[in-house]
Amino acid sequence: NMIVRNPYSTRPYQHVLEPVVVYLLIAEAQYKNRELASCYNVGPDDVDCYSTGDLVTLFCDIWNSKNENHLEWINQHDGGPHEANFLKLDCSKLKTTFNWVPKWNVKIAMDKIVEWTKTYHEEGDIEACVNKQIQEFLS
Repeated sequence: NMIVRNPYSTRPYQHVLEPVVVYLLIAEAQYKNRELASCYNVGPDDVDCYSTGDLVTLFCDIWNSKNENHLEWINQHDGGPHEANFLKLDCSKLKTTFNWVPKWNVKIAMDKIVEWTKTYHEEGDIEACVNKQIQEFLS
């Protein structure tokens, strides 16, 4: 079971490959054209702003559909330290400057996260799993 401290917070979730690839794209573009030198937010579309509880439920649903050992999560909300209830990034500058759109939505990203996690727990070939996912992302 997974313990979730604040399932009600909404955050802009994305797969790690999304910002890494975009940062490389931005760096290359800025190297070629100094007029593009600026600050850019990299984040998902609004539809991929999930509450933590919904995100963990999505992980469990995908995990449980592919594995015999089922996962559940426990709501351990205790009020905890104050944090913003809703966070979101304005990525309009990145989208208009580079005609960029996110490639993997949260459901696709979560499928890849479950694949990686399963490989890790089975002590499989993590490097091969990551290389496969990078190739899938770039194709």
